[in-house]
Amino acid sequence: MKNKPVIETKKLCYLKDADHGHGVIYNLGYNTNNQLITFDGFPDFNKINYENSLPKKVYSSFDESYFITYEYDVKGNPTLINFLGKDSRDKPFEFKSKVYTNSKKQIERIDLTMPVFDNILVTTFEYDANNNIKKMYLVENGKNKLLLENLSFDDKKSPYLNTPLNNLMMYFTIFSATIGGENTTYFQNKNNATSTKIYNDSGDMTYTYKYEYTAEGYASKVKVVKKQNGKEESHDETYTYTCK
Repeated sequence: MKNKPVIETKKLCYLKDADHGHGVIYNLGYNTNNQLITFDGFPDFNKINYENSLPKKVYSSFDESYFITYEYDVKGNPTLINFLGKDSRDKPFEFKSKVYTNSKKQIERIDLTMPVFDNILVTTFEYDANNNIKKMYLVENGKNKLLLENLSFDDKKSPYLNTPLNNLMMYFTIFSATIGGENTTYFQNKNNATSTKIYNDSGDMTYTYKYEYTAEGYASKVKVVKKQNGKEESHDETYTYTCK
């Protein structure tokens, strides 16, 4: 009898806990189909509902009067993000943001309207060959203004790789870069950024990242160093997984 060849099966790892420092901690839960259904620790929503295997509605179990819905084309590409709820005077609101994708299923542009913005925030994206966000632009008066640039990446796996948060959190990635000068493109990227620059009127910010990895090649720890206006600060982040 010939020995049967040993077939190596690579484990898929699903992010379980993410500690992004500064008190930002997310706990992720999945159903039996490995679909992300709970995202505890994020203020906008912690529950995810699916329709035809695509995330359709997200909401907070603490306040179901506010929720976000997502619409898709026949190929499963997102076409619309809809923010629905009631304002402080109990008046209903609805903010629809158009989403444009390319042939690679990458989001190329979002016309973002949210309760926190007075005007439509038009944002465009460029990607590298590995499906990572390379550049994020704000479009002002018909011209691209560079907002965020991921200058380099490693060749390992991003913590959020096997979650649907790449599309669900794109509005937050835009918001956090625009308002807070934060780089949250880890929700969308396949690999891990090692150097990032955010262009800001009050002083450009540079971020550098040094990683440790799991045996399966996912980021497990990262030291983040931020520099702005001659000041430097750092924090650590940790990620744990369930691998199957």
